[in-house]
Amino acid sequence: MILIAIFLLINIGYILLKPKNISNTIKLRKPIIQTQANAFIITHDCTSLRFNTTKKNIERVFPNFFHIYCFKSIPLNDSRIHTSSLPLLKRHSSNLLSHVIVWTYEIPKYSQYNNDEEWSFVFEDDTNFIEPSKVSLSNYMGALEELMKNPEIHLQHGFFYLGICRPKFERKSRPLITKFSNNRLLSSKGYGLCTHAMGLTTKRAKSFWTEITLYFSTPYSAIDIFLRNYCIRSGNRYYVLGSNLNGSPKTKQFGIAFQDRKTFPSRIKQPI
Repeated sequence: MILIAIFLLINIGYILLKPKNISNTIKLRKPIIQTQANAFIITHDCTSLRFNTTKKNIERVFPNFFHIYCFKSIPLNDSRIHTSSLPLLKRHSSNLLSHVIVWTYEIPKYSQYNNDEEWSFVFEDDTNFIEPSKVSLSNYMGALEELMKNPEIHLQHGFFYLGICRPKFERKSRPLITKFSNNRLLSSKGYGLCTHAMGLTTKRAKSFWTEITLYFSTPYSAIDIFLRNYCIRSGNRYYVLGSNLNGSPKTKQFGIAFQDRKTFPSRIKQPI
């Protein structure tokens, strides 16, 4: 009976999450030079200050590296959104659906040559970055490429964080060290909250939500709760680029990327 219930949950989730209209991803610009990775910014409005600020932040620390797309988050009046009258549950539902649709449909759709090993990146529209000069770097491109090419991360994990909140890092595993940062930039394995900046291979993106649902433990929540609970129950841990950097001490955010709460408040916590 347990196996049947799990099977039904996965299939129901697929039906509910299947996009009604996949045209809500907007191509923003044609790259002048060949890019190494696609990047999706999830936002309510592709012309908003939040979106444009995040886009500029990304381009500042990864100059000419990404081919950036805008993905409009699932609106709160969508039929797939939680039917509760509580604004928080509706926003959690929108956050969850937006991430899962980007993973499952948008990343594979925009991957070149149907390459399952290709990396793509997902950002939320309040993302900022610790200045690379803090760790003796002019930008983060070399450090990012190190993790993208790392055999364990690339072939086994297919996923890593650029920023994380309230992490629990593994003490037994040694951190990866970016040598050309004067050994000042570390990347450790762990799990935690927040999904404002991450990298996924096409293979991982297509299967990640299905795998997470096998460890289903939270009926209604945002994607970061599902991901944290999945890591706790499955025992999987993922690297955080810049795990020794604390971008927002009050919210215990670590990594090169952080949620810029001084500039933009959380949309999930705002009233409708």
